[in-house]
Amino acid sequence: MELKDAIAKRYSVRSYLDKKVDKELVKEILEVSKRAPSGVNSQPWKIYAVMGDARDKLVKEACEKFDKGELEKEEYQVYPTERPDWYKARQRASGFALYGAVGIGREDADKRILQARKNYELFGAPVGVFVTVHKSVGPNGWGHVGHLIQNICLASVDAGLATCLQEAWAGFPNLVKRHVGYSDEEILWCGIALGYEDSNHPVNSFRTEREEFESYAKILE
Repeated sequence: MELKDAIAKRYSVRSYLDKKVDKELVKEILEVSKRAPSGVNSQPWKIYAVMGDARDKLVKEACEKFDKGELEKEEYQVYPTERPDWYKARQRASGFALYGAVGIGREDADKRILQARKNYELFGAPVGVFVTVHKSVGPNGWGHVGHLIQNICLASVDAGLATCLQEAWAGFPNLVKRHVGYSDEEILWCGIALGYEDSNHPVNSFRTEREEFESYAKILE
C-alpha cells in the first residue's frame, strides 16, 4: 500500500470483529512505528499493549468504574477550558454525526452514555495500546510522541487493521497504571483500540470532514 493511500484510508473505527490479532503482528507494527522523528533522538514515549486476559481485566474494571461514575483526574488537560467558536462548532458537528450514525438522538442522554462507555470496552477491539509521555518533556516532546502515534495508525492500516485513538482513557491514569505498570516518570496520553474493522456496523459509516485547502494552508512564491 502506498503511504498516501494509508493516510487517506485511516479513520477512527468504533466497532471491531471478534477476531484475534497475532502478537507478532502487533510487535511488528510497534517496531516500525518507533522510527518516528524526535528532537535529539529523545524518543520520549513508552508503549503498553494489552491482549487476552490482560485486556479483559482492564476493560472489566474500567467499565465498572465508569458505571459508578468513578473517573479519575486527568494528568493533562485533554480539551481546552476556553474553546473558540470554530473549535466548539467542529466538536458539536463531530458528536452529532457520530450519534446520528448509530441512531442516537440529541435528547437521548442514556444512549449517549452507553455509547461513551464503549470507549472503555475498546469498542470491542482485541488489542488496547496505551501510550505515555515522559514528564521531562514539554509541548515539543508531546509533538514527537504524536509522530509515533500517527505511525502506529498508518502501520496498522498497511497491515489490514484499524485503530481508534481514545483520549477517553486519559480519565483513568491510575487504573491503567496499575494494569500496565508504567512508571511515575510517565504521563498517560491515550489508548488506541486496535483490531479488525466490523465494516457492517453503522458506526463505521461515520466520517469527520476536513477543511478545504485554502482555509488551512498557503503556498507562497
